[in-house]
Amino acid sequence: MNKALFVFGASGHGKVVIETLRRAGCEVALLVDDDARRSTDMVFNIPVAGGRDVLLSLRDRAGFGIVAIGRNDARLAVAVWLRENGFSFRPVIDPSAVVSASARIGVGTLLVAHAVVNADACVGEHVIVNTAATIDHDCVVDDGVHLAPGVHLCGGVRVGRGALIGAGTVVVPGVRIGAGAVIGAGSTVLADVPEGSRVAGSPCRSFDSAA
Repeated sequence: MNKALFVFGASGHGKVVIETLRRAGCEVALLVDDDARRSTDMVFNIPVAGGRDVLLSLRDRAGFGIVAIGRNDARLAVAVWLRENGFSFRPVIDPSAVVSASARIGVGTLLVAHAVVNADACVGEHVIVNTAATIDHDCVVDDGVHLAPGVHLCGGVRVGRGALIGAGTVVVPGVRIGAGAVIGAGSTVLADVPEGSRVAGSPCRSFDSAA
């Protein structure tokens, strides 16, 4: 039996995922959310069926999906739970995205409209490459990263697990961004960013730096 597609998460990011799936010719068979307050909601005429208990009860027909949660730590935690309970994932790629034949895209990853992934780039699992974000040649983007709209990673950049790079940020070639780092919107990243750091500005510096 063919497995049907499910989306886990019915928030605003869930709307983006559903529309991307539809543009890619896929229909969502099941929409679930941990928030019980959403149990009566409809998202683009798809009812929120319930939470994890519903998904588990329908596991035989809801085998493949994507976690539509914007917050990196929450998205990764749900993905781990789903994998432990026998669910599988697929990448979701908007038809307008440009992906090099030599690039690698992990399962559960979302490429939104006009995203670009260039030659020999490696994008991990459960990554969000948001609207018009670009990943240039030889970049490595680890699991659970979120590249917000209009982010540009130049060649050879490495981004650690769960990092968040804010909208409109430019990262120059060869920079390393540590796991869990947060980079504010509109930043220019000229040097390595340590794990867990919070930086912003052009050029970027620590949130705690003096003005």
